[in-house]
Amino acid sequence: MVTVYLLCIALLSVVVGYGADEAKTQKPNIVFIMADDMGWNDISLHGSDQIPTPNIDLLGYSGVILERYYSHCVCTPSRSAFLTGKYAHVTGMQGYPLTNSEDRGLPITEKILPQYLKELGYATHLVGKWHVGGSRRKYLPTKRGFDTHFGHRGGYVDYYEYTLEETSSVGLVSGMGLFRNETPAWDVEGYLTDLYTEEAISIIKSHDESSPLFLMLAHMAPHGSNDGALLQAPVQTVRAMRHVENPARRIFAAMMKKLDDSVGDVVEALDEKGILNNTIIVFVSDNGAMTSGNSINYGSNLPLRGLKMSPFEGGVRLGGVMWTPLPRANHLYKGYVHVVDWLPTLLKAVGADVPKDIDGINLWDDIVANKESSRNEMFEIDDYSGFASITSGDFKLVTGNVTKAYSDFQGGGTLAGIIGKPPSYIDAVRKSKTFTSLEKLGRSLGVENFTHARQNMKIMCRETISYDETKICYPENDKFCLFNIKEDPCEMKDISGLHTDLVRKMLARLSAEKNRLIPRTVPLFRDPKALPALHNFTWTIFADNL
Repeated sequence: MVTVYLLCIALLSVVVGYGADEAKTQKPNIVFIMADDMGWNDISLHGSDQIPTPNIDLLGYSGVILERYYSHCVCTPSRSAFLTGKYAHVTGMQGYPLTNSEDRGLPITEKILPQYLKELGYATHLVGKWHVGGSRRKYLPTKRGFDTHFGHRGGYVDYYEYTLEETSSVGLVSGMGLFRNETPAWDVEGYLTDLYTEEAISIIKSHDESSPLFLMLAHMAPHGSNDGALLQAPVQTVRAMRHVENPARRIFAAMMKKLDDSVGDVVEALDEKGILNNTIIVFVSDNGAMTSGNSINYGSNLPLRGLKMSPFEGGVRLGGVMWTPLPRANHLYKGYVHVVDWLPTLLKAVGADVPKDIDGINLWDDIVANKESSRNEMFEIDDYSGFASITSGDFKLVTGNVTKAYSDFQGGGTLAGIIGKPPSYIDAVRKSKTFTSLEKLGRSLGVENFTHARQNMKIMCRETISYDETKICYPENDKFCLFNIKEDPCEMKDISGLHTDLVRKMLARLSAEKNRLIPRTVPLFRDPKALPALHNFTWTIFADNL
């Protein structure tokens, strides 16, 4: 169980908020940072000493830690849900993520967050991953509300060469996957996480403050590259993580360090620009880590059960923090927050009307004032893979055919091993760029605050994790599992036999929700028209003339 712990922060200066003279007439800036395939156990905020993430953690300590933040269990659905405020199954974007040779995208009939913000006068920029359509020009981010895009349109690229390998009708092929707007980025070089960080900083530095800024920084880290199997990080950063026992996990840790450094660099850039005190910063992951399988990245979701591409908690319950200049927004928030809630929540934060035809709920006042969440229900429906789940209050029902390999507890053993003594967490926090920037605003913390907070963020399983398949409930097409995820966050004890009436009601509610589902288009994974050799060896638009 996660112990409830409210962080108490003594502000060291006059009230900080949107109160600066220039901020009174200016809508707040929004910087939304999304990690890729980062598990619950991959940030030190949740109590692990293996991978220090001081910059990410500090945004939570001095802002709001989202204890129960949820998303869809895989990339494309999560990103489409964030952009639209609608569950992926309502827009047909559920299931297996888009491939680069698939002629499909987020329907253009869907209005997305940057389009709402453009109407409010925002400058809108996307840096990093898109992954909701690139086969036709109409699907591209610069056609859907973003002023600029520097990044990859598909699931991943090589961290140094920016190429993506994919199985095609003629075998394994490779093509350039990095673009600046609609032009292949042949002229850049360096480590991808650094490139995205530098681009974000450049956007912040050159931003014209006569309009508010919306910057979505969608990092690829810590996702693996090229079929998801290749972990890449600078050698010196890997060496800095030498306390991590498992060699693959060590590289993963280095990728996480670069991601955390990026967060610190962005916060510093906002500070130096003089706009940090009028900026909302959100940091989340898109889904859980892929500890094993075809897209393995050696991330860890422990002690949560399951992986990316699974409806179990390890696939959908994620790390999330929100920082605002508002002095009252400094606590641990226990209520449910789902990825679909960001669109209405952020629109409310900037004083805009919230659309009614969405699934997301405006939680701005709930989160900032630490009130009970207006959200009490969540769905994960994937007709392509054949599973579904419904969360209602403290209870979660999982149905359908969930691959057992994605349903187990993984990430222990050598993946959790530490050699010798890890770097001092307290030193890392105090030396971080985020600490320095927040200190200027009177938002830094004492050692006792974040040390106690980390310990209280650890999830404790009700029972010892079991790897005995006979003791764990696995859903099948004709079998379901019910868990009390408040008392049993590790989903170890099926209680469906004790709550037959509740199961009946939840199944009926799930069935009703499935009536809203738009079937996922069966993908043509190997469309020969997408071959990079036909497009100057790039993965680019290929279906506009069909």
